[in-house]
Amino acid sequence: MHRGFITLHRKIVDWEWYSDVNVFRVFTHLILTANWEPKKWKGELVSRGQKITSIQHIAQETGLTPQSVRTAIEKLKLTGELTTKSTNKYTVVTLINYDFYQDKEKQL
Repeated sequence: MHRGFITLHRKIVDWEWYSDVNVFRVFTHLILTANWEPKKWKGELVSRGQKITSIQHIAQETGLTPQSVRTAIEKLKLTGELTTKSTNKYTVVTLINYDFYQDKEKQL
């Protein structure tokens, strides 16, 4: 999981959520931990730019409270950065523009 790298463009400092520490932390955490290639998980295809997780799990991984994570995710959904699909066991988070953020062709 901790192999490789992500790209992060300097213009992220102009992003509307850059100054919201919790939103920025959750968003960058999701970019860092989302699938970079499609994989199967318990019979379900998890595409590039998706992550199977839960609010509690993201809270544990980031050191934020579950309410802070929930609020950050709602803000990111509001501005079209991600979508979520929840079941009673897990949530699939989809980063809408993952390929734009992590374009394999543009990497140096």
